[in-house]
Amino acid sequence: MCRKLLIVTLVLCFIASTVQATVITNVDRSRGQPTTGTSNKAPKGVFDQNSDPIPMPAGGLKDGNYVFSDRTYPWINTPVVMKGMDYVSTFNDDKASSEIMVQYAVTISEAQKLWMTCDDRIPAEWLEVADQAEAVWLTTHTWAAPGTFEDTGLDLFIQESATTNRPMSVWMTKEAMPAGTYVFGLMPSGKNFYYRCCS
Repeated sequence: MCRKLLIVTLVLCFIASTVQATVITNVDRSRGQPTTGTSNKAPKGVFDQNSDPIPMPAGGLKDGNYVFSDRTYPWINTPVVMKGMDYVSTFNDDKASSEIMVQYAVTISEAQKLWMTCDDRIPAEWLEVADQAEAVWLTTHTWAAPGTFEDTGLDLFIQESATTNRPMSVWMTKEAMPAGTYVFGLMPSGKNFYYRCCS
């Protein structure tokens, strides 16, 4: 099925008042898109459908660090309040195709509010959803009720080229979520899947 061009990215982040040890303790990716043929996609290189993301770059969420495990797009214009947060570098190739059920099981070590980002072109370029809130809910529907996340008014940016900085609206859970494992998946967007961060 042909889908409209759009990028759907979701970031999972955690609020903390001070810099501390990593909150994300494990990430388990499954049913993702593998590299094909002799493809070698930086920074990860060759990967299969169950390869886990690259380790979080030093310094966490900040300008210049790579967003994805399979692209060298960096963060740019990062809001001061979000700098240094832990994040998961998901795979840009994990996008709607023959397999839309890719999942990232993310384990956090302590109760935190979770953050996600959603492409600012939603829903205009993905009419299957009524609004960004529905797009965010789709990736978390196995554990989050509709309305669990709210728009913070912040944006994160991906520098896709010298002239293109892709804005992503930041969404946050209204309440702190307990320590444990949260599964993110089912985002049939046709383009970028999602990424997550925390602090």
